[in-house]
Amino acid sequence: MEHKISDAELEVMRILWREQRPLKVSEFRDELEQRKGWNKSTTGTLVTRLRDKALIEPTERYGVARYVPLITEDEYVLTEEKALLEKFGSAKKLAVAMIRNGHLSSSDIEELRAYFQMGGDNA
Repeated sequence: MEHKISDAELEVMRILWREQRPLKVSEFRDELEQRKGWNKSTTGTLVTRLRDKALIEPTERYGVARYVPLITEDEYVLTEEKALLEKFGSAKKLAVAMIRNGHLSSSDIEELRAYFQMGGDNA
């Protein structure tokens, strides 16, 4: 299943993934207001979009909705990885572009080199 999540929606998802428990909107709204300057309406809209996309769902406890993610962060990353590879055509082209544009540091490259030399067993 493909999971299209906007950058703003991803901010909400990251909080839900990080906390690993059902959250009331007010619990992540405060963080998003401080970090992003978003108001109550913005956060509410993002929650509605994610719910409509079946990416989060409310669970009720004592009449208060608390939200849980319906996909894991790993599932989302896999979807994004596939989309990037489709755009670039191969993992090699993607890695070369990242190196040329300075998105991988020397230590990142050395870590990847060691990973591949060991057969990729220590992710």
